[in-house]
Amino acid sequence: MGYPVMRDATLRSHCESVQRVIAAMQNQLDRPMTLQELARIGFASPWHFNRTFRQITGVPPLQFFYALRLDAAKRMLTDTQKKVIDICYEVGYQSVGTFTRRFADVLGHSPMQFRKLTRSRTRPNTYPQPYAQERRRVRPGVSLSGVITSPADFHGHVAIGLFTTRIPQGRPVACALIKDGGPYRLEKLPEGDFYLFAVGLKDAPSASVYFDYRSAMRAGGQCIHVSRNSFQGVTDLELRPPSAFDPPLLLTLPAQNVSPANYRAETDLGSQTMQSAS
Repeated sequence: MGYPVMRDATLRSHCESVQRVIAAMQNQLDRPMTLQELARIGFASPWHFNRTFRQITGVPPLQFFYALRLDAAKRMLTDTQKKVIDICYEVGYQSVGTFTRRFADVLGHSPMQFRKLTRSRTRPNTYPQPYAQERRRVRPGVSLSGVITSPADFHGHVAIGLFTTRIPQGRPVACALIKDGGPYRLEKLPEGDFYLFAVGLKDAPSASVYFDYRSAMRAGGQCIHVSRNSFQGVTDLELRPPSAFDPPLLLTLPAQNVSPANYRAETDLGSQTMQSAS
């Protein structure tokens, strides 16, 4: 069922409510928060707030909150010398083991591996294994193509991927890397329902930009249904600046010294495996 069309005043009120809650999340990452508490901050009932939050951000409020925690951990691992155990507690985890497993499940690297990766400013040759919770049969004949439209002043790399969750996180089930924009193609698609995203990173002298996506261009979020011999869904995407309502990007994109061809070869290792990081 689709959401009803809202009047401008209603939409503005809902956006203000969601923005107030997101600010509260960002300021209280170290403490547990329930849907009921978030709804009180948003001045709405839990049911109504959950519906409104999903309508505006595309994801449930608690999923957004947990993504903010891992995104904050990413930044601290990259920008500070804090110990992993201190970062763990600062982002609300009570167990280093749980934090490490969750971080690795979503980012594909343990916190220490991620820190070493950002310090070296290079991308590893392979992904850590094992990665997936389930395997899906790959049908080589199923592919998807589309066009990325980017602003005239955008110059950089665009990563396009199919993900199992409404937040682009972890390893995609299929992906491609192109320069600036234009046509792309995703191949060897498994059957199922996925979400299509594109992330645009402007060329920069430092590869550190490839670990911090707060200013990255974005596109997508629509559902793509892949069946035995075809797919359904809109595949043309238009890059836009990030919004305050966008969930964090929990990804590790290639640094500048990795060519699109090498990136496709690397990520093809994950085409036959999938993870659920919801």
